[in-house]
Amino acid sequence: MKQMMPSKEIFAILGGLDGDVGLYVEDTETGETLTVNPGRVFPSASVIKLPLLSLLLADGRDGRVDLERPLVVAPQNRVGGTGILRELPENLPLPLSALAKLMVVLSDNVATNTIIDVVGMERVDEHCREHGLCDTSLQRKMMDFDAIAKGRNNFTTAGDIGKMLSALARGEWITPEISFTILDYMAGQQLRGKLPALLPASPVEVPMKDRPTPPPGRVCVAHKTGDLDRIQHDVGVFILPDGRCYVIAMLTGNLSDDRAGIAAIGEVSLAIYRALSQN
Repeated sequence: MKQMMPSKEIFAILGGLDGDVGLYVEDTETGETLTVNPGRVFPSASVIKLPLLSLLLADGRDGRVDLERPLVVAPQNRVGGTGILRELPENLPLPLSALAKLMVVLSDNVATNTIIDVVGMERVDEHCREHGLCDTSLQRKMMDFDAIAKGRNNFTTAGDIGKMLSALARGEWITPEISFTILDYMAGQQLRGKLPALLPASPVEVPMKDRPTPPPGRVCVAHKTGDLDRIQHDVGVFILPDGRCYVIAMLTGNLSDDRAGIAAIGEVSLAIYRALSQN
């Protein structure tokens, strides 16, 4: 089988980046993969919100929670960082399904902390292990810098998230319904300055279970970003006009310049798109 991954171009991009990198790329049609340090553990930043969403949806399926039950955010969960809920009235009730969507599309930290309370922080690691994410861990809420100072953080690897993305793309993460719900939320992502930044990306206008097909020369992107100081991540599923899919999970850390990390993610994504979309 002819190898399509643009390895030389990717290694040239990564060689110019001052920082650590973990990368997992898979063409889900052929099974071809390209990895760089897939087992290197990074602080997960907001990428941890994907396995957290997975657990919440699984709990909804199993009847442990009612995803349409309105909740009022507890005062201790109203933190800063990304999101919109901290700007809205404190007593505004929202269903869990809306909080879950905000957790992904705007990476809302207030929604995330509320969902952590609902599912139980201690259950997230168990859920990850059950589904093969052996190096992914949730040890603190969002924006809890005191916990970080005490050595508690959230972690993952490009290999773990790449495995999750690959299963999502095939509709095989837990159940097809859960897989496509997660992808629908990711397709609504509003923070688009990394993986899709240099691509001719098209809006995803039909449910992911129906496999949206962008027009020729375009690509649909469903992704989730993450960032902290000197840490830049983005992970996603890409759909080409002929229906083929590929996934990218790119994590970076110990960056000398956050802007360089953001640029490198975009450049790697463009190199992969150019290589795979032409075949």
